[in-house]
Amino acid sequence: MNIAQSILRDNIYLTIGTCDAGKPWVAPLYYCKDRQNNLYFASQRTCVHTKHVLKNKNVAFAIFDSHQKEGTGNGIQGRGIVKMLDTRSQILEALKYYKTSFFEMKPEKFTGDAKYRLFKIIPEVMYIQDPESKVDKRMRVQLL
Repeated sequence: MNIAQSILRDNIYLTIGTCDAGKPWVAPLYYCKDRQNNLYFASQRTCVHTKHVLKNKNVAFAIFDSHQKEGTGNGIQGRGIVKMLDTRSQILEALKYYKTSFFEMKPEKFTGDAKYRLFKIIPEVMYIQDPESKVDKRMRVQLL
């Protein structure tokens, strides 16, 4: 397994960067991934990042283990497109991958008047630190 796949598998939080009207925002989010490295998260409809992605689907994200020793760690930097999952079939497909004990995982928790929505980040590009380089150098990750 390559480094990027290990990072995606071994971590549970990502930091998402959003922007609306020139005002950037970042938020740490619990995530799960599917076999194509799409990333899923749930957020309340009232969150700043939710409001941003409903207006601007372009996001940046970072995934890393903050407990790594300085100078030894690696992480993923990426950007992609976010889609709010709004049909029952989309939500059911996402729930094959998105698992949490925070609340009950039923489509009804993500539709209608429910306070949460389920989102999918479709990565366009991801980078990791080149493990062969002696200086801080990024290398592009081959996406599936």
